[in-house]
Amino acid sequence: MRRTLAALMALALCLSLTACGHFVSLMPGDASAADRTGDAARTPEPEDVFREQDLFTFLRWSDFAANYYDDTPVALSIRTDEGGFASPVFDRISIIAACDALRTMTVTGRAGEAPAAGGTTYTFTMDNGSMYVITFVNGCLSLSTGLYTVTGGDGLFGMAFPGYGGDFDVFDLYFSDTVRAFADNFDVNTPVSIGRRSNGGATLASRDPAVVRHVFDLLANASVVRVEDSPDQNIDLTQTTDYIFTMPDESYVTFTFTGPCLAVTASADYGPVYYWLDGVDELPSVTILPESTVPTFSGGAIAGMREDIGQAQAAANGQLEGITVLGVYVDYNIQGQHGYLTLDGDTANAFIQQVTSINAAAETTAPIGDDITVFVTLSDQSGPIIVFTGDTVQQMVGTNHACDVNAMANLRTTIMTLAQDERNIGQVIGSSTG
Repeated sequence: MRRTLAALMALALCLSLTACGHFVSLMPGDASAADRTGDAARTPEPEDVFREQDLFTFLRWSDFAANYYDDTPVALSIRTDEGGFASPVFDRISIIAACDALRTMTVTGRAGEAPAAGGTTYTFTMDNGSMYVITFVNGCLSLSTGLYTVTGGDGLFGMAFPGYGGDFDVFDLYFSDTVRAFADNFDVNTPVSIGRRSNGGATLASRDPAVVRHVFDLLANASVVRVEDSPDQNIDLTQTTDYIFTMPDESYVTFTFTGPCLAVTASADYGPVYYWLDGVDELPSVTILPESTVPTFSGGAIAGMREDIGQAQAAANGQLEGITVLGVYVDYNIQGQHGYLTLDGDTANAFIQQVTSINAAAETTAPIGDDITVFVTLSDQSGPIIVFTGDTVQQMVGTNHACDVNAMANLRTTIMTLAQDERNIGQVIGSSTG
């Protein structure tokens, strides 16, 4: 009787377990498809019962397969052994084509053990930051469980990525119809000026067509060498230079370099990509300053040394109708103290008045000593860059005039006071000892 009762209880327990709904494995290492990698999304089958399957079924990427037309990845990147960097593309047509290529692939069997590392890895990045990752080694799908032979997928393997071949120029990296049209129509819709802005300071602009063309040609003829994989370690993210083309309709097309790399944000969800380029070494040395604004200087206040400096002084004094001072950015290195100031309002106006009133001699002299660079931004997006080295001021590259020594001492005192005064914390955005 007891044996019969025990058997009935065991049968009842078994039936209750099979009636509980979906089975949930409690075994360790049984990763779910939500992990979204080819390795984690599938449970391998023993070799002797391997069944040929389409790739999406094999990887358990059914959700991805069902939704990639509507929920398209924002980026597809490639990384190879040879290059060693991840290079993305962002256009929907190419990404959809890659997904379609995966749909044509069939996993036909096992091909041996997977290598510890290497191969070509494709990463599909979604707008929420999640990723679908798949790796191929010598044409085989590579998972930690082994190599698997596949057929199909030619559309994926034939794709081009910046730095890995293909006809990509600088303008293609933006994956933007606006930037592409800017390049293609340059001769018809030529920009009226080119400006250069360092670290968010003032924009020094030239309307000389030859200078505009020269900067454009340098960008147009540049080539992509590679993508920087570790920008926070290998480039200075605090140093930026913008090259700003102003169009006839007063719109802007801007190309930004962070350190030595072109920084492109083609997708806000993916973030900036930093490209090492070949052919742009000359860009920083291009003189973006109209010769007409650099007359012979006969001495006096430096407001009279250049037209753009005089305009900044007039704006600070409220003498230009409709044009005001938006702000002043100061990059200084004074007696080993290196820092940055951002000034606005009355403080900016007073600083400009002090700087532009400094007297300088007519004779030129060699620049030696501390470095102070003042970037002024006016409300019409113009504004001078005033460079001091020691007790000299630069009229143009290669031409420096000696300044009044006492006035320069006062300027240094003003800068250091602003940097140290906690009451100006809203105006002093950063100061460091270097």
